[in-house]
Amino acid sequence: MQQAVEAGDRGSVVLSVQTTPDAVYRSETGVTLSVRKLFGQSVRRKAESFPYTDTFMKVREAGGERIYPVSAMGEFYDSLGHEVIRPGEPLRRELVKQIKVLHRKHYGELISWNDAQKAVPRQAKFEVLDLETGRSFRVQRRAGRQHADVQPLTKKDTAVMKSIYGGKWSWNRRAVLVRYDGHSYAASMNGMPHGGDGIPENGFSGHSCIHFAGSTTHKSRSKDTAHQFMAHRAAGKASGFVGKASPQELADLVVTAFDQHDDAMLELLGRPHNRERLEELKKDSRFFVSVRRLTEWKPEEARKAEQEYGFELPVELAFEEAGKRPRKAICRFAFTRASLYDPWELTQFEYPEPGRPGKRTEDGRKSR
Repeated sequence: MQQAVEAGDRGSVVLSVQTTPDAVYRSETGVTLSVRKLFGQSVRRKAESFPYTDTFMKVREAGGERIYPVSAMGEFYDSLGHEVIRPGEPLRRELVKQIKVLHRKHYGELISWNDAQKAVPRQAKFEVLDLETGRSFRVQRRAGRQHADVQPLTKKDTAVMKSIYGGKWSWNRRAVLVRYDGHSYAASMNGMPHGGDGIPENGFSGHSCIHFAGSTTHKSRSKDTAHQFMAHRAAGKASGFVGKASPQELADLVVTAFDQHDDAMLELLGRPHNRERLEELKKDSRFFVSVRRLTEWKPEEARKAEQEYGFELPVELAFEEAGKRPRKAICRFAFTRASLYDPWELTQFEYPEPGRPGKRTEDGRKSR
């Protein structure tokens, strides 16, 4: 996409938004900016890392092409020079304006379950767009009081849904858009047929679940942290969700990231300046085909954490590696925050070192 630039400049700028760095689906827009002024009239500061972002800027010039991560405040990062670059105010404001427009185009509206069940009533037929692959299929909402129970309309829709999950049905949560009646809503889905069936000849035995902000599971009547995260991810608000999460919710997200091999989620949960530890977490997660929490959360623990600056959680988890017997271990999570108003930060996660036989407790690998 060639874009116009000011006289005397040779280059173009393209902004893009994608839900995660590995997402195939992305939204792009060309921006009319002076490449010369973008870099020439800027302030630079040294930085070894840059906060996680879903926005990137592609700068094309005669000498080639560079891609820079961009923050919501219009700053971008030069990974070669290890510098954060803040453009001059007029250009920075224009970048911020264009980023907001692009986010509205790419993401969905975050609505509560109370509003969602009215906006997308039972028997409604709608499109579901997966924000990682860009593939879409149609479903019908058949039932569900705590969240939407849906079924693909046809065998073709079922085939597309299964392809999104790599050809194998899964409970993994995914960020999706629910497109209905001219609106696009942020939501989360799983990909496992279960329960009652109501559409014959669609090749889908049962229904699957779609969650919105504030929805709960049918059995426990409690919020599923992974579904809530994915709904916020689908609205472009994943960082905000993590920033307000409790220690228990953060622990759940670590478990989900390990279980689903979600590197982007780990990026949000880990410390960006500690790349070595973060990469170790990503690498180790690949050894596990399943990670589940066995410990039941206690409401009194959540209330206690509200008045603390540091908090530790011993949690029993079940780990499964390919070709090996499942094992259980008591794993330790540690969190700190600077004040009662600051977000919790994961400072330690102990877990069994992958590739080792037997049951390991407490002396597992430590990561920041």
